[in-house]
Amino acid sequence: MNPYNCSTVRSDFSQKVTILYLSVILVLGTTLNGLALWVFWCRMKRWTETRVYMANLAAADCCLLLSIPMVLYTTGREHAEDLLCTVSQSIYLINGYMSMYVITAIAVDRFAAIQYPLRARMWRSPRQAAGTCALLWLLVICLVSLPAAWKQDGQNFCFGKSQTRGRGAIVFSLVLFVIPLVVLVFCSVRVLQNLVRKKAQVAAQDRRLIHKALCVVSANLAIFLVCFLPQHMALLAKLMTEYVETSCPVLQHVVISIRVASRLANANCCLDAMGYYFVAQEFQEEVAVFLGTPKFLQSQTRGSPGTDLPDFPKGGKVEAASESSQALPSS
Repeated sequence: MNPYNCSTVRSDFSQKVTILYLSVILVLGTTLNGLALWVFWCRMKRWTETRVYMANLAAADCCLLLSIPMVLYTTGREHAEDLLCTVSQSIYLINGYMSMYVITAIAVDRFAAIQYPLRARMWRSPRQAAGTCALLWLLVICLVSLPAAWKQDGQNFCFGKSQTRGRGAIVFSLVLFVIPLVVLVFCSVRVLQNLVRKKAQVAAQDRRLIHKALCVVSANLAIFLVCFLPQHMALLAKLMTEYVETSCPVLQHVVISIRVASRLANANCCLDAMGYYFVAQEFQEEVAVFLGTPKFLQSQTRGSPGTDLPDFPKGGKVEAASESSQALPSS
């Protein structure tokens, strides 16, 4: 069946829900990421590998926030694919793939720090992390600058027109997702296994730090899977409809699934703030001030300024992150 003969029209209720949802994402994401960038650039005592990655992740989330007004404008109306749409859509795509690849880089950095602590100590540094992020920005920008890869000839592809994606665009999206997925799952599982073993070897007072690290690594992996896996599973289903005879109702359900999963992926710009909160003491303190938390409650969770999560050398002894350059990264 020709997919262009089977259109999917959004109801007024669906459009209103989309506008409300994206408006909440815009307000909440702008607040959280604006606070994060301010803390990273103005409040940090020193830069670590973790904070370099965190700042770049916040910058990637800002790409989504910059494109949301255009998404809201095109919701429920046809919009010609002009220069403004192309630029906005490119910025939108940068968020998704830059977020995935920065999160994966954090997982690799974390894996190296825990699995090979002595060897990693020689090459891990904030400058190296900055260089890695610069390469990722260049790679992602080059990838999303290939308009031929994202639309099908003769078809308008301006935010939400998922049914007009050609096979090449879908395959391209899936490949760009599978690579970081495999790396992230491998590194995260190995790190979790390592931390679980070390939790039984360290003193009782140090187990709290390992438990915190376990929660952060697990949450990091969960956020990646929740935000990005449904979207690409829906794209895989769409790709299958290109090769298998599919009824119009099934195709419509697939297109709707892509739209819903894409909106779910937009939530990553807010969920990433969980990583900012757990990894940086300054961010915790600024959030407490922003929420008006009484000072006596703030002091209960306050640690030494400039600390990240701890590093766990193979000897099993937990070292304070403020005394070690091997802070355990988190996204």
